[in-house]
Amino acid sequence: MDLLSFDAEPLYFDNPPSKEVVQLLQQATEDYRDEKSEADLQRAYQLAPENLMVLVFWFRYLFYRQRFAEALEISQNAREVVRKQLGLPQDWRSLDEAQLAEGHENNMVLVRFYLLCLKGEAYLYARLGEVEKGIPLLEKVAALDSNDDLKATDLLAVLLRQR
Repeated sequence: MDLLSFDAEPLYFDNPPSKEVVQLLQQATEDYRDEKSEADLQRAYQLAPENLMVLVFWFRYLFYRQRFAEALEISQNAREVVRKQLGLPQDWRSLDEAQLAEGHENNMVLVRFYLLCLKGEAYLYARLGEVEKGIPLLEKVAALDSNDDLKATDLLAVLLRQR
């Protein structure tokens, strides 16, 4: 499946949260180096736990703070939100190209986002010292991304060497 071939489609940010949540996200960005930033992000997450804009902000904050276990949980939450929107199977292991193609009819950007969550989770598992949990995730992404647009095979090669 060519994951770079898609027309202009709504991005996950096109469904903005409430004004209050947007203000919290903006404040968190401004106060990034301050403890208040985390409190603002937590509040935004409490108010809109399934909003992809909130989940991406919260994930990035945790990732850059090297809080990988928490970032992994947020990525899994985001992937679940997208899975529901696209009507994909609950277990990512059973996902195939035909199901992705159905999701593609809905929104190719979200299909890519879903696969990037899988790839990111594999990376996080590796950072947590759980390489064996990450390898199947990358193998699935590589199998579904025939052009390797998401470059999962590069990361997969690194993890396979770490076994």
